[in-house]
Amino acid sequence: MRWTLALMMVTLLGCEDLSSWQLADEEVFRGAVLGNDDPDCPAGGCSFIRRGFAPGTTIELELDPTHTSRPGTISTRGERCEPTFDAEPLLPIAALAHDHLSLYDFPGGRRMRSYIYALEPTRGPLAGRGAMAFVSLMRNGDVEVRIIAGDGADDCAPMDCEAFASGRCDYFGVFRLRPELR
Repeated sequence: MRWTLALMMVTLLGCEDLSSWQLADEEVFRGAVLGNDDPDCPAGGCSFIRRGFAPGTTIELELDPTHTSRPGTISTRGERCEPTFDAEPLLPIAALAHDHLSLYDFPGGRRMRSYIYALEPTRGPLAGRGAMAFVSLMRNGDVEVRIIAGDGADDCAPMDCEAFASGRCDYFGVFRLRPELR
């Protein structure tokens, strides 16, 4: 009897209801990049946390966390130069299904589930470069996204479109997203 009860508890606690993050057709998750909002800040002086993304840059995330092979896309808006991402697919990393890294979490317990995706842009300032998207489903129904490309050492000024077009700029951005109408 004890084993049956223990097995039922493990089964119930292991199930995740991801329906709170399934969007209607006319919705996307949208949110702005965190960091200093001075649009004319010089390279290296904008934000200790943000690289590559200009102040006011927003991400639109189309996400279906129940769809494991095609979970969604990311687009950026509000950048001075060309968009970093334009309906860029989130690419699941097959090996993570067999690794404990797929269970990563941040302290604090506000996250229901977190995912790591690869991005392989074919256009924009990251064309031909790899990037990573860390997507966390928050318990309140919001989503937090972290984008990383490069090591962050090449921090280009947000208004230097020539540097972004050269593909040498690194990216790091944290975005807090909420469901919104398109």
